[in-house]
Amino acid sequence: MPEHQFSRGTASSIAAQSGYSAPYLYLLEDELTPGGRQQKTYTQRKVESVSRAIHAGYGQGRGDSYQPWLRIRRNFSSPVSYQVFDSVALHTRNHHFLSALEFHTALLISYLGAAELRECLPLWPFDHPHPDSGVSEEADIQLEPATGLVAIAKQAGIDHGFFVGTTAPYVASIDLVFRVRQGKTWRLIGISCKPKDIATQSKRAQERIELDRLYCMAVGAHHVHEDGSEINLELVRQVAWMRPLVSDLRAHRQTSRLADFAARFEEYASERSVSDAAIAAGRRTGLNSTDAYSFFRLGVWLHLIDIDLTQRVQMRSQIKRGSKQVLDTLKARYWGAHHG
Repeated sequence: MPEHQFSRGTASSIAAQSGYSAPYLYLLEDELTPGGRQQKTYTQRKVESVSRAIHAGYGQGRGDSYQPWLRIRRNFSSPVSYQVFDSVALHTRNHHFLSALEFHTALLISYLGAAELRECLPLWPFDHPHPDSGVSEEADIQLEPATGLVAIAKQAGIDHGFFVGTTAPYVASIDLVFRVRQGKTWRLIGISCKPKDIATQSKRAQERIELDRLYCMAVGAHHVHEDGSEINLELVRQVAWMRPLVSDLRAHRQTSRLADFAARFEEYASERSVSDAAIAAGRRTGLNSTDAYSFFRLGVWLHLIDIDLTQRVQMRSQIKRGSKQVLDTLKARYWGAHHG
């Protein structure tokens, strides 16, 4: 985060040079005012901790190089969910999903056609670079700095919150942020993954979802609350099974060979089983059986092959069509009304 642009108040240059993160520089001014020494010590320690995380790159980067603000650790667990460290076929890195709901949602949106995923993206408390900055210098010129969540929360009449025992504002984060192509433009989609029972019963969970929504609105992103009640688990299982390797995607997604394979498969699948159609299409395009099955998964993932993944795929049976309806339903859910 650029210190010269986003520093606050009159914090000393000595503090800045010592490595304190820009949004928290102003807190050091509090150290000069009367107050309990113990609280100041806790605050300063937390500021230093946040500063180290920011300078280590947490919550920053794009694409393969992004580092989530929170990561899965052995002592970071929940009694009501489990954590997943896995790929969703978007980046060479695995993702840190803090719940099954996050993982399932990420799988579905990745299959839908997202180009990028940043999990646990920090909603910095004070003014900061726009969350879509960092793709290109030309695009960054058009982006205004994002308003900090403290100001957004204050305007909404919601308590932002502090790190426990300190005067340092808590660094909130949104569960999932995708970059998607809609027509000729790119757009961010922010997802709050909060189970329905928790969102219904917890006032604080409702406030967090609302702050996520307000932040997304402020930066021009589309927001969705995913509570898991309408997720088709069979679809999740089939999408997870069809998930290709990122290396295969990047090597073949725009090749004529994959397009030829998919066209041949669609031709053969009208009369043969899924397995036989994949093998036959592979022979026609010079692939062995292992590569033919890999190309089959690629074709399904990239929507070149019409198959209904809400039903279990039977490789020894004929294909079940219906991908358009499945994709349209997902787009209406996650892309919004103007999904294009």
